[in-house]
Amino acid sequence: MSSFATVYPLLADRLAAEIPGIGWIDLDQGQLTPDGQLQEYALPFHDGVVLLDFDEADWHDIGQGIQRGDAIVRVTLAVQVVADSYQCSSQRSQALAKLQLLGEIHKALQHFDGGGDFGALVRTYSRKEQSELPAIWQYSMGYKVLLTDTEGYDGATSTVSGLEPRPEAAFVLP
Repeated sequence: MSSFATVYPLLADRLAAEIPGIGWIDLDQGQLTPDGQLQEYALPFHDGVVLLDFDEADWHDIGQGIQRGDAIVRVTLAVQVVADSYQCSSQRSQALAKLQLLGEIHKALQHFDGGGDFGALVRTYSRKEQSELPAIWQYSMGYKVLLTDTEGYDGATSTVSGLEPRPEAAFVLP
């Protein structure tokens, strides 16, 4: 059984391998707020910053303290765009190229399954977020994944119904 501490590196490593030009991949810890920018280092927004977190998980008991749930992994892209994007601008393609990162992120994560540590990710939403930082475009995508949490397992030796092997492996939320 894995925790997000195990799954996060798998997602981050996947993104880094598939999109080598991305500037920064991290856990979402409020870095996209003005207070978050008071860190001792500046994030490389020019190359794109990707932050990973969980939006929610809906849990259902399946017996003996074990729960199964659908969780949403939120992937946020924040990228600095200082070029003009209006129709006749000579900088338009440069500005819109930043949005290509969204497609690259989706290509890297859609149906990525973590080799047994978690099930295949499936995108359920995407949206533009209001950025509190100047000249930063911010977009989020949510990916649904099936989780199985055995932390509450009561140690009984009988078979728990519904735990047959599934193509969707699972992981535990912290």
